[in-house]
Amino acid sequence: MPLAVASLTATALTADRADGGAVHRVRTVLVDPVSGALTVDEHVRVRCSAPTGWALLGDVLIAPGAGARWAARLAGSCPGALVVAVHHGARCWLRAAAGRESGLGPGPGPGSGSGSGEAAAAAAGPVVVFEAIGTGCARGTWDRLASLAHSCLVAGVPGTELGAAVAALEPAVGSLPPGRAGAGTRSAYRPEASPSSRSSRSSRSRSASAPVEPDRPAEA
Repeated sequence: MPLAVASLTATALTADRADGGAVHRVRTVLVDPVSGALTVDEHVRVRCSAPTGWALLGDVLIAPGAGARWAARLAGSCPGALVVAVHHGARCWLRAAAGRESGLGPGPGPGSGSGSGEAAAAAAGPVVVFEAIGTGCARGTWDRLASLAHSCLVAGVPGTELGAAVAALEPAVGSLPPGRAGAGTRSAYRPEASPSSRSSRSSRSRSASAPVEPDRPAEA
């Protein structure tokens, strides 16, 4: 039986910028309807409508764009993020970092491969494509969806089942089977490659039993 959302709150760490960018600290609580077990997840979500230094600190990154290639490029630019998503119109392409389906394992370290953005993108997991149901889709829908994907991974949902698990939590969208969506060739945001020294940052996700993490200071 799929998980259910008990709560989802987002606290702004920065003011919305003119380019649409924003940074939020997100806290979700998922519940297993059968066992009643709770999974609490806290993460930093960065909407990088334009290049921003906050992207290097994000556990979840979102940017305008179309196609699996752009999702992979965004993932490669900030390999410390567990979930990245790009969206265009009624579709969203979401990618999770490979080998970190639980949300608790370390990302690629400085000594892994060349440390380039391209290498990190190649190592990322498969892309899941979502499509809005009905007419219109608020931008906030994709932000919420990306955060739910992060929380599902923290709860132990396998990457191969991520699409169905997230779609069950967000009634405004549905996941598309492989091959139904094109790769896409355009993006409004071209992410910059990050230094390899930043790639060792682990996701700051935590389970309900983990100690509370102090808030990050606001951006100067």
